[in-house]
Amino acid sequence: MNTTLILTSTVNVNYGKWFLHQKDKQERLDIYLKSIRQWLDKSNFNIIVVDNSGYSYDELNEEKAKYENRFEVVSFVESEVEDAKYLEGNTSKGASEMFAIDYAFRHTRIIQPHHFIIKITARYFIPELEEYLGGYDLSTYDSLTQENRDRCEMVGCHYNKFTSVFKPYLITSGGWYDGHVENIWKERTSMCDNILVCKEFAIEETRRGGVNETFVNI
Repeated sequence: MNTTLILTSTVNVNYGKWFLHQKDKQERLDIYLKSIRQWLDKSNFNIIVVDNSGYSYDELNEEKAKYENRFEVVSFVESEVEDAKYLEGNTSKGASEMFAIDYAFRHTRIIQPHHFIIKITARYFIPELEEYLGGYDLSTYDSLTQENRDRCEMVGCHYNKFTSVFKPYLITSGGWYDGHVENIWKERTSMCDNILVCKEFAIEETRRGGVNETFVNI
């Protein structure tokens, strides 16, 4: 089963969001570019980079041509998209990321009905992921989570479950708004029949965007 990664990025931060630590555009961009190039050069995944701040990644034009069959950038400005008007004044980064994932799904040329789709925050590269997933038949799984399901760097699902797992509103099954996207994904994936809970992956020490700390695992 083909696997498509949706890598979510925000190069130009929205200062109305809570938990913003890394605000410098160039610092954020440098981290994103390093990770994206690693995904392209060191894996065979289909890669969609979605940026909700209008950044088109011209630095990757060479890669766009080289990997044209499996790589694209979907860029939009959240405040200029009519469907995203409900996000005005929303302080949750997760709410904006969820919309971006859905936006990428609706505007991509890459995703097909036979794909398994995994969202990963674009600043993180997981060297072992492709080899690890090669040991599983993803067509038999409804959803995928990282080992620590209380974190939100990686979550995925079968194409047929996309609208259930990634519907772009942070609303619980009970009808309540929850600004913590980790809780939403944990609940939605738990409602699937067959869940692949991945092992903990080691990654290169990578600075987080929301708080002043780094991650060495996902």
